Amino acid sequence: MSDENIKFWAEMSSRYDSVIDDIFGGNIRPKILEKLNEEEDMGKLIELGCGTGYFTKTLANKSESITSTDISEEMLEIAKERLKECNEIKFHVMDFQDCKFDDGTFDTVFMGLVLLFADDPLEALKESRRILKSEGAIIIADPDISFLSFYGMLKFRFRALLKYRRVPSTGHLLNQKKIVDMLDKTGFEVVKKEIIQDESNPYSISANYIKAKISK
Repeated sequence: MSDENIKFWAEMSSRYDSVIDDIFGGNIRPKILEKLNEEEDMGKLIELGCGTGYFTKTLANKSESITSTDISEEMLEIAKERLKECNEIKFHVMDFQDCKFDDGTFDTVFMGLVLLFADDPLEALKESRRILKSEGAIIIADPDISFLSFYGMLKFRFRALLKYRRVPSTGHLLNQKKIVDMLDKTGFEVVKKEIIQDESNPYSISANYIKAKISK
C-alpha cells in the first residue's frame, strides 16, 4: 500500500469508528458482530486490516489464537488500548496484500470492511489463500451499495466526502457477485453468502457476509 494511503489511515485513526458508522450506518457493524458470534472452531485466526479493533475481541473469543494486523501503527495503538486486557492477541503492522507469514500458517482469515480498500482485491485474496492451511476458510464482511436508491447513492457519496474529507485513492465498491467471482478465481469455494441490511434505515449501506473454503 502506498505511503499516501498509510498516511490517510493514520490521520483517520482517531475518528475512524465514528466516521465508518456515519458513512455505513450505525447498525451495520453490530450486525456483522452478530454473524461472527454464530461462527465456531475458527482455529488459528488472522484478522487482516483490524483497524481500531472493533471485531477483534469477538474473533478472539471464537478462535484458538489470533493475530491482528493493520497497515497503520496509529490504528493498532487504538486497538491495543481498546483490548489491553486481552493479552493473547498478537498485533502486527502489516500490509494485508503482502503478509509476512509462511504459506499455510492459519486456519481462518477474516477481512472486515477492508477488501474494498485493497490496491488490487484479487491479489489480496490470493495472498489470503497463500497463508491459509489446505482446509482453511476466509470470511469477508464488505459494504455493498448496490441496494441503494439513486437518492440513497447521492447521500452515501456526500457522507463519504464529508466524513473522509478526501476519498482514499483506492476504493472498490464490490457487490456480492464480484466478490464471489474473485473468490472462485483465487481457488475458494463459497459456503455461505448473506446480505446484512438495516431495515430501520433506508440510507444505511448493506454489507456482504461471505464465507469460503479452499477448493479441493
